[in-house]
Amino acid sequence: MDNKLKSKTRLAAIQLVTQHLINNQDIELIKYDFDKFYRNTVIDENLSKIEYNINFLSKLISFFKVLDINLVSKDINNLLDFNRKFENWDTITKAIILVSLGEIKNSEKNKIKIILNDYIEISKSFLNLKETKLINSILDKLIK
Repeated sequence: MDNKLKSKTRLAAIQLVTQHLINNQDIELIKYDFDKFYRNTVIDENLSKIEYNINFLSKLISFFKVLDINLVSKDINNLLDFNRKFENWDTITKAIILVSLGEIKNSEKNKIKIILNDYIEISKSFLNLKETKLINSILDKLIK
């Protein structure tokens, strides 16, 4: 699978986890609906489509599902030197961290930097530089 499709698939996983965090709906049902109604849908006049790899997306979602979010939250809160707890962060930041952490924990060590870089690049599309640096720092500390 090419890197561009992997990035699009990671973005789709972040979208699914964000929706799950917002409405607490079963993530498998969210994924089913996303695959059925949005995959390969044209999204603009340039005929851009929502593309992703179904198998890789399933793998990313399975990594997310086995994460102990309470433990991750506790670990992140222990790393912070400011008063804003992980539970109170915006949903997209939490989703990026959770999806990336799930993938990183289940990947070979030699691929971790590449994976981390891709999630940081994705975060730049949604967050300001300060939040992106925070994600980078948190993931870096959690990985070590």
